Amino acid sequence: MKQMLRIFAALMAVIMLAAPALAESAARPHITAHKANGIVIDGNLSDWNLDSPAVVEDASQIIRDAVMWQGPNDCSAKFYLSWDEDNLYIAADVTEDTPLGAIEMLPIDGEDNLKLYISTDPAADPERQEYGTNDFQIYFVMDEGFWDTAIDRSMVPKDARQRFVSLGMDGGESVLPGYVCAVQMTAAGFTWEAVIPWADLSSENTLAKKNKVEKYIPQVGDTLSCNFAITDISYPCPGTEYIPMLAWSGNHKIQNNPSLWGSVTLAE
Repeated sequence: MKQMLRIFAALMAVIMLAAPALAESAARPHITAHKANGIVIDGNLSDWNLDSPAVVEDASQIIRDAVMWQGPNDCSAKFYLSWDEDNLYIAADVTEDTPLGAIEMLPIDGEDNLKLYISTDPAADPERQEYGTNDFQIYFVMDEGFWDTAIDRSMVPKDARQRFVSLGMDGGESVLPGYVCAVQMTAAGFTWEAVIPWADLSSENTLAKKNKVEKYIPQVGDTLSCNFAITDISYPCPGTEYIPMLAWSGNHKIQNNPSLWGSVTLAE
């Protein structure tokens, strides 16, 4: 009897030790990016595989100024990724009551924008708690006619940046040389899609040509850490001191901690 109790106690100890890791693993959201098949960048998502969205629509996903969020009809989104050997494709079906509200006088993090957090290193530890050489935070400003982009690398330790530093964070620039995007307005907001050459996140980027980051060559089965966020200005002036932001995974610490991101697996 005593031996059975000891075995039971040992099993309970193992379960208790494993539970936090299992819970954290289960909590990390995941999507699939299917290989692009004739995607045309026109704002129409009918040529996308939409089976695996990253959904951002719940109050629990607010990471800034929750008091200003009025629900999914005010601001929410479904994000999608696709890929081929040369390009990363990103799309969003956005519900927003005041779409495309960016204004130049605000800091880029206060503009209407979509954000992609992405690693181009499938071997990177998903539990890493600081950004590595191949981790990027990319801003896509939602300002019709301009479509500024920026890359924030300020959180990457200096010795890991490999000379690829922040680009365009003062606004008014397009720092992804091969970036193309398009928007179609909808009754609830808009659909947006874009293409980013993998080379734009490497030493082949003409605006970051002094860096030493190798170009990522994607393969079926690769799993990359990633995340998405949306920022919405409901009342650009006044009211810019309170700007809601929602993220697919994690909390406000996603800015500095990739272990809070989700993941994407590349598939055919």
